[in-house]
Amino acid sequence: MAFPNTIQSPAISGLTPGGALGAQLQALTRRAVVPSVFVQIYQTHPVLSAFLSNAQTARGGFSQITIPAQGASFVQFAWGSFAGDFAQPSDVAAIQDSYFNLKLGMVPIGFYGMEAIVQSSEVIVPKLKAVMSDSAVVIKQAIAQALYTNNSTNAYAIDSLYQAYDDGTNVGSYGGISRTGNSWWVGQYRPNSIGITNRAGLSTAILQTTTGAGGEAPSFVVMNPANFATILADFISAEQYVTGPGKKYGDDDVINASFRGVSIMGVPVIYDPFCPLGEMYMVNTRYTALYLSEYAPFIFSGFESTIPMGQIASIGVLITALDLVCAKPSSGAHYTGMGSGAWASLTTPAVL
Repeated sequence: MAFPNTIQSPAISGLTPGGALGAQLQALTRRAVVPSVFVQIYQTHPVLSAFLSNAQTARGGFSQITIPAQGASFVQFAWGSFAGDFAQPSDVAAIQDSYFNLKLGMVPIGFYGMEAIVQSSEVIVPKLKAVMSDSAVVIKQAIAQALYTNNSTNAYAIDSLYQAYDDGTNVGSYGGISRTGNSWWVGQYRPNSIGITNRAGLSTAILQTTTGAGGEAPSFVVMNPANFATILADFISAEQYVTGPGKKYGDDDVINASFRGVSIMGVPVIYDPFCPLGEMYMVNTRYTALYLSEYAPFIFSGFESTIPMGQIASIGVLITALDLVCAKPSSGAHYTGMGSGAWASLTTPAVL
């Protein structure tokens, strides 16, 4: 009896036979599928997670985040003589408003009517559940990348660390205040920072940033993993293992080496895959925060039918309204030109 040629013969692999017998088994047997989707294309975002966990609330109004910024002294100091005389004080206009608008991020989600029927009884992984989970990750991936890019020409994207800590070289105005003629509103932009490859170089950079911020040290330092690995090599070379007389390591004892994060001059130094290669940011969280809308932090609109448009389906939107705001640009710094790091280039899996 000839085997029907409409059934494809699978390749021989492991305990599964090939040829006609394999095709027959394939036609009679369900696939053994792991009931989980293993995502391959995204990256961690530690800095965004830190900002989200400490996010401030923003509401409505025009320029939803408005911060009064003092750029001059209201009064003046003077040495006095025996007579105790002094110059009459004058009224100084020392405050300007810096203002920021919430930016809208959206992920549209489609749910097709026939999809529900097909998956009604034989589902392994509900596609809608996978899509909803993916949408939450996609929106965070986009925001995490936007933290480190110059978005000054895109009125719809969030204001970034790049914009906050620029000195006017690449971002002429920030928060509605021009950096030209307002030296108190410039950040610390440090290009050509090729010498920051070890503890000594990073210590100098932290001191430089602290001095430029009027004596306030940054809250943390973040850089690309490849640059972090270069600095980490300086720490590893100085590692020591101390053992006491009469003591020995047991079979279950673990010897730890190297570090996920380091501290230099009391400032935590971490890495973020989204931070561009060769760049480093020093952030002071006293003045820099992520603002989330009270009404649209990360919300789902709900599904609405698309039948009026001639399709049996539904569509919904994941929505967030937010912005990254720095109330004192001189409090942090943006270093560039640190070099390629421990590896010259790296292909990341993130798809944005």
